[in-house]
Amino acid sequence: VKKLLGNIHSHLYKIASTIKGHTNDYYEENLNEIKKMGGIYLKYWLYDQVIKNNIDDSNIKKFFQGLRNHIEPKIKVKYDNYVKINNLTLSEMKSIKKLYALYTIFYGNANNSDSCIGDQCKYIDYFGEGLDEFINSINRCSSDLSTSNYCNEFNEFIDICKDKDLNAGISIYDEPTQSTADTKEKYLLSVEKYQTKSLYIYLKDEKLLNFVKTSHFIRTKNSTTIAAT
Repeated sequence: VKKLLGNIHSHLYKIASTIKGHTNDYYEENLNEIKKMGGIYLKYWLYDQVIKNNIDDSNIKKFFQGLRNHIEPKIKVKYDNYVKINNLTLSEMKSIKKLYALYTIFYGNANNSDSCIGDQCKYIDYFGEGLDEFINSINRCSSDLSTSNYCNEFNEFIDICKDKDLNAGISIYDEPTQSTADTKEKYLLSVEKYQTKSLYIYLKDEKLLNFVKTSHFIRTKNSTTIAAT
């Protein structure tokens, strides 16, 4: 846990200083991407480290105590824009990690679906798991009383997917119709009811959309309203 705290301190500082424009020494080649996606990358890395190193819930609790009591107070003195990390359990980290994988797999111009042959595609598997987790999270957090740390992070994820300035593989809109510019080269996957609103979920990859609509392994096929071709 001590090593993980040291690493997260370093990463939080580097990302915050880069976003603030104080330096570009840390991420010189990926400056713009870090400004947009640094928070997601950091959280994905953190959850991956916890899972790979078999850190249990008792040590996760110690990690967050160290983060809140020793690291965040030092960083917020200089940077109020630092990445906020919600207190999550191990199980919740595993779930959120799948959501971030869902978002980042097809971020930018990467067209990973071109490497798929039939059902054999690791990216599609990750994407399918992420969609499943997305639906599970909608069901879990649909109650107006859902104010847990997990649901807070899930709502942050939804807000990220709504950001039109980010070129992600999955986008979410509150309305069924958007301007042509908004939905250009985006394909409606499904409409999900979340709390009192409907979420219109688009993918930017038509091959991926067709694969998801015909895939057998994804549970969301039975729980979402898959858009008509």
